[in-house]
Amino acid sequence: MDVRFEPVMWPDDAVAVVDFLVSSRWPFHGTPELTADDAASVAVAGDDMAGFWVLSDGDRVGLVRLVDLDDVVDGSPRFDLRIADGRRGSGLGTRAVDWLTDHLFTTYPALHRVEATTRGDNHAMQAVFDRCGYRLEGRFVEAWRNADGSYDDALSYAILRREWAADQA
Repeated sequence: MDVRFEPVMWPDDAVAVVDFLVSSRWPFHGTPELTADDAASVAVAGDDMAGFWVLSDGDRVGLVRLVDLDDVVDGSPRFDLRIADGRRGSGLGTRAVDWLTDHLFTTYPALHRVEATTRGDNHAMQAVFDRCGYRLEGRFVEAWRNADGSYDDALSYAILRREWAADQA
C-alpha cells in the first residue's frame, strides 16, 4: 500500500474537505455525522493550523488537521485525524500518526512535545498511540461530551521530542 501525505490547499480544497467529512461517519468525534455546515466549520483554515490529505494508492482516504501550531515553543500542537469508513483498521492511522509526529518534530525545531486526546472507548486509536510511542498521561473521567448528551472518559497522550529522537536512532 503506497501511502503519501499532501497539504490541503486552502481555500481551493475547502469543498473537497467538506465532501470528505460528510462522506463518512466519525463515531469517536464530537459529532459522528457531519452536515455540510458542520463540515464547513472544520474545513476553515487558520494561521495556527495546517491540513494534510492521507492518500493511499492515490485515493484521498484520510485527513490530518494540525492545530495550535502557533504554540510550538511553550505549548503543544494537537491534531485531528480522520480515516474514511471502509479504510479504518488497515494501518493508515498508525502511518498517519507516525508521519505527523515526524513532520512536527522536523518542521518545528523548538517543539518539545505533541499532545493527543481520544475517547476512552476508542480502543483502536489507543493502540495507534501505543504503536507510535505516545504515552498515556491522563484519564479525565466523563470529560468528553458526546453529541447525544452522554459522556465518555477523555484520554490524554503525548510524546516528547527526546522520546521521538531516541526512536529515530
